[in-house]
Amino acid sequence: MLPDQGTLTQIMILLHIFDGEKKPSAIAKNIGITVQGVQYHMKIMAGKGLIDSGGNITKEGFNFLDTGLSSMRDFVSQSIARLDDVVTWEAIASGRIASGDEVRLEMRDGYLYASASPGKGATGRSRNDAEDGDIVAVTSINGIINVKIGTVSVIVLPDAENLSKNLDLNSITGELHENGKTLLGSIGEEAYVICRKSGIIPDLEYASIHSAFEAGIRGVSSTVLVSNRRFHYLISDIKDLQNRYRDVNVRIKYL
Repeated sequence: MLPDQGTLTQIMILLHIFDGEKKPSAIAKNIGITVQGVQYHMKIMAGKGLIDSGGNITKEGFNFLDTGLSSMRDFVSQSIARLDDVVTWEAIASGRIASGDEVRLEMRDGYLYASASPGKGATGRSRNDAEDGDIVAVTSINGIINVKIGTVSVIVLPDAENLSKNLDLNSITGELHENGKTLLGSIGEEAYVICRKSGIIPDLEYASIHSAFEAGIRGVSSTVLVSNRRFHYLISDIKDLQNRYRDVNVRIKYL
């Protein structure tokens, strides 16, 4: 059970003290209550022996904090488990599926498929009848969906003024073949022209680097062409995306 409001407030105050913040005004601002409220709870905690006269956390205070955080963790875990039982995912039916069937879930080419055939991996339960290729609602997800995370390959082209008219387009198409079956993205006019001259139609043209990372987490690799000039503006985006999609590998190559 989640601790009562007073206990929750005291836990938050103790966490701030643990992090080195003892000023009631700063704590009040961070947790959204008045300074008087913080002082009131600190007086109560001092009376309980949770903090000493210097405002430091005592052994009893650490035990109180550990017990309270454990209760919160258990509450959150149980709540998530209950939500998982009712949360519904969408999947593509692989074969005929009847409402109530236990289905096996797998990723194919970046999309989630559900199949009534037995097998290993994550499972769920269908909420509607579906024919092969139809959309099916799946709930009560159990297990881990195996996904081979894709790679984002960025090919950096010379800037327009340094671009040789004799640029070996075969080197670009060769890179694409080397990367195997991937989505192709282009960023900017130069990359678009290079693709056109190479006889290639990009799969991704807008927000290409973001789409490439999203595809990667779904198991699809991507190759993105961009000029050196535009690449400089992408660096911060790539760093942010790497923090968000930590499992996706990035490969950068300059031509």
